Parts: sequence; structure tokens; C-alpha cells
Amino acid sequence: MDSEPVLPTIISRQEVSVKLKVALTSGLFGLSFFPEADVKLVHLIQPNRVFLNLEAKNLEEAIRLLVPLVIHDKPQVDQMRLIDEVLGRERLVSTIVGRGFALPHARSDEVSELTIGVGIFPEGLENPTPDGKPVKAVFLLLEPKRVSKLYLKTLGVLARLARMEGILSKLVSAKDSDQFIETIKETDLVVTERLCAGDIARSTESAYLGMTLKQVADLFFRNDILTMPVLNTAEKVVGVVRCSDLLHAAMPEYAKMIGGLRFLSEFEPFDRFLHEEDRMPVDSVMTRDFIQVEETASIVEVTSLLLHHKENALVVTKEANYLGMISLRDIITKVMRT
Repeated sequence: MDSEPVLPTIISRQEVSVKLKVALTSGLFGLSFFPEADVKLVHLIQPNRVFLNLEAKNLEEAIRLLVPLVIHDKPQVDQMRLIDEVLGRERLVSTIVGRGFALPHARSDEVSELTIGVGIFPEGLENPTPDGKPVKAVFLLLEPKRVSKLYLKTLGVLARLARMEGILSKLVSAKDSDQFIETIKETDLVVTERLCAGDIARSTESAYLGMTLKQVADLFFRNDILTMPVLNTAEKVVGVVRCSDLLHAAMPEYAKMIGGLRFLSEFEPFDRFLHEEDRMPVDSVMTRDFIQVEETASIVEVTSLLLHHKENALVVTKEANYLGMISLRDIITKVMRT
């Protein structure tokens, strides 16, 4: 009599994923990290790379101090070359993200794995910041030159850490590295597989309904941006105002239609605007037709929307509340040129 056929065991995709994660993270295949799994931020920061109560005048000095401390256990590393690479990246675009945080980083052949170091400067650094708050927490990220999603996603999660209310004072007041690590653990932040809009959204000062164009122009000057959200009293985004909107408001109607305008005095339109800007409300020039995405939107989706609509920036929200802005420049500097 023939034996009963052996039916294949049906295992769900989720079960396969769990079994594979266990195998990889337990070292059964000679690996110690599962690259596609969610990883808690606290697991990427080692206590011996956290340095409290440091002193420096500015971010450059802080980087020169922090790099040797972070790689103290890697004698083969060329410290000066690594410092130059971090400073070179810093000169492209500042990594000061506001709320007292800076995230200097670089890809380098000098390191073989993602390395995170932290320096706490209780007295603050002298660098100008987006919100006027001095930098006190410097998170240094070093990554091999190969492309790494983990590197990008970790930068994004650290930016989220910076936006957490009250987190800076907790980190600065930590008595030792263990307490610092415990504070990071309590945030329960996770480095996920997917890089999202919320990871690179930039929090800037916002315009509000009722503000004058003079106040808005001052905000543009302070924040070095081209597009700004306009919020109502409930902190909901009701529109955006662009630098080009201010320029359109400055130029008289006939100037927009006529090509040769040499007959105008060089400063005439702007002189008129400067006399009226403190009486013109932002409502008169803002647009209510703007692009908005939730923080979970993918970076590819964000880029596609900006290019399709030929916009410089879009609004990012979290549960319908304003979170920040993403511009084409942010995508280049935070994704393509990290």
C-alpha cells in the first residue's frame, strides 16, 4: 500500500520573515544585523561613544573634538582625513536642524560600518541656528561610502528626535552615558525600512493669517527658504506663500505685461512695495492651492509631486497638523548628497 503523500508545510510570508530575522540576528549565518528589519535607535548608539559636558566655540570646533573621541577604538583610522570629510560635508549645507541639535555626517572609506557618536555641549555653540536656539546636542554619523538606506533612515529618525518636545533638556541633563542611553530608549524611536517625508521635513517659522507682507519678508530672510506655510489660529495650514508671490506684489500690473521697462527707475516698483508692505496682509498674495502630504509619504512620491506640479516645496503634516516643509533642495541635500 502506497504511503500517504507528504503535503508541503504552508508558512505565511510573515512567519518566514520572523524566522529569517531570528536566524540572522542570532548569528546563524555569520551575520549580526538584519538590514531590512526595524531597528530601535537606542541600539545604534553605544554608551562608550556618548560624551557629556564638552566645550567648544562652534560646530567646526565641536567636530574636530568629537571625531577623535568617537573613533578612539579605531587606531587605523586617519583622524585628520575623517575630520576633513565631515567638515567638507558641513560646508555644502549646514547640518544644524534647530531645537538645539546638529547632525554632522559623512560617508568615508575610513570606516567600515555605521558609527554614531554624541557630544553634549551644555553651554551651547555660537553658530547661527534656524530658530535662534544654540546647538547643545551634536550627533555625528559616519558611514562607509557604499550607499546605505540605514544611514539615510537614521538621519531621518535623529531629525525626529530633535523635534520631540523637551528631549534636549533631558539629554543635556543626563548625569552619565547610561542615563543618556536610557533617555533615548524611552523615546522608543525606531529606524524603519522606509524613508518617509517626515524623516526629512524641515521645521521652519510659519506665517499666520493676518500677518503683513513686511513680517512675512522678515521670515523669509531669517529662514533662508523660498516657500512658507501659512497657518490659521488652530495651527492648520491654509495656504503657502512663495518669494515669487512677494515679487509679484511688488511689481505693478503693467510691468508684468510689458517687456521693455527701461523707462522705469531701477527701484521704483520696490520702493512702492516697501511703503505698502506693512499694510498688505499675507492673505492677499498667498495661494490656497498647494501640495500637502502626510509624514508617511515616500520620498519618491514627494519628489514626483514636486516635479509634476513644478513646485519648489510642499507641506508635510502629521495627523493633519503642520509638521514641516520639504523642498527640492532638501531632497538633494538630505537624500542625494548625504
